[in-house]
Amino acid sequence: MAKTNTVKASELLFPTPRTILDKEGFFRFHDGITIAVDPSFTSLIETAPALLQIQQGGEDILVKQQDGFPSEGYSLTIGKKQIVIKASDEVGAFRGISTLRNLTYTSDHRLPCCAIEDSPSFAWRGFMIDCSRHYFSPAFLKKLIDVASLYHLNRFHWHLSDDQGWRIPLDGWPQLEKVASKRTLLQYTDGRTYGRLYTKEEILEVQAYAHARHMIVVPEIETPGHVSSLLAAYPHFGCSGGPYEVQDRWGIFDEVLCAGNNQVLEFLEDAITQIAALFSDPYIHIGGDECPHTAWESCPKCQKRMQEEGLSKEKELQSWMTSKICAMVNKAGKRPIGWDEVLEGTESLGLPEDLIVMSWRGVAGGIEASERGHEVIMCPNTDGCYFDYQHTDDEEEMGNLGVSSITQVAQFDPLAGLKGETDRARVLGSQGNLWSEKITNGRQAEYMLFPRLMVLAERLWNPQEPEKTLDRIPLLYKVCDALSIHCYRGPLA
Repeated sequence: MAKTNTVKASELLFPTPRTILDKEGFFRFHDGITIAVDPSFTSLIETAPALLQIQQGGEDILVKQQDGFPSEGYSLTIGKKQIVIKASDEVGAFRGISTLRNLTYTSDHRLPCCAIEDSPSFAWRGFMIDCSRHYFSPAFLKKLIDVASLYHLNRFHWHLSDDQGWRIPLDGWPQLEKVASKRTLLQYTDGRTYGRLYTKEEILEVQAYAHARHMIVVPEIETPGHVSSLLAAYPHFGCSGGPYEVQDRWGIFDEVLCAGNNQVLEFLEDAITQIAALFSDPYIHIGGDECPHTAWESCPKCQKRMQEEGLSKEKELQSWMTSKICAMVNKAGKRPIGWDEVLEGTESLGLPEDLIVMSWRGVAGGIEASERGHEVIMCPNTDGCYFDYQHTDDEEEMGNLGVSSITQVAQFDPLAGLKGETDRARVLGSQGNLWSEKITNGRQAEYMLFPRLMVLAERLWNPQEPEKTLDRIPLLYKVCDALSIHCYRGPLA
């Protein structure tokens, strides 16, 4: 009888592990095999069997604790009779489980024998979902988190407020649910509305799901711009006093938080305190992007604030607000993150030292922030990190504003343009961002995210030559099919 050729593990894995040694033979994976997890890996005892769809109780797969692995590092050895995963901590063990699970989808359950040693290139490997413009259900968010974790992504940036809707429940602020969470759909004439808050229970459910997959959740509250929904609910937070409306249009709006109003600061402190209590991870994103200063120029309260603080430009007023908001985040026990506009107007006031800068308008902001001593997350819209952009420049292709081809993503380097070793070390990593102005359902979101998000994951875990990455795109289609993910399958450039 002729032997069945088994494809090598090195040809089936994405991201490619740091080192992999192919061996002869294969392990036949099926739902009758068993797994034993080291008792010190407490959450994996339940999670691993469920993810692999196998049973506890035996040692067909053995997950062991062993010191000496780097952060998130692991080893995976697949023999003909047994699979062994070793890691120093539970995070590394989970990464090993994810690699094994990935291989089950690409190998048709005939796992080629191999020996793997693996660890990541970057600490921050994430994705951002805009749930203000489009409300995505907790079930759908969990589906995305699961697929993202399969490719070793470890940050879920949850964009929860913007001009078109507020999604965070806050005790003591009833107008957020009554007004800020809903927008009138202007394309209809019958006054119908769209949107809702997430409940605290839903947020905790999504967070727990992410934590079980060793993914940190980063909530974002927009300040001081992109706040039309908040102003509609509490018009006295604006410079003119309103009336304002939750926007059903896209763009940048002049209505921003009044920097001279102490009630705005009191609200933000309470909001940040409540958000910090609800979200247990270390970060809160404070926005800071695309904030016009037009309203401040003619606002007596803002001009008085500038005079009191010795500020000569409205840009400096935003810097003043950034410092105040960062102090609130610190007081709540968290670390602030802001879009790269937070760098502007800081010549006299500076920027809080622990503020992480997320560079989206190209890489210049990230380079400047790193040179100024700040840690940086590089997600430039110019280099393939914006997944609401089209896959190709084709009028028949879905997408908004620009092009982020799969080839662009495969060529992305978060360290490009950074010269000194110290500056390069301040780059934590990157993330893919999906803004949802033109997205109306989860299937469309999947099409925009995949396989680009998978390709970005490789750039952050163990980047390969772009040609090698692009050759493996069919593997990603196979996983998408297995997980019922609607993905783009068109030209790569």
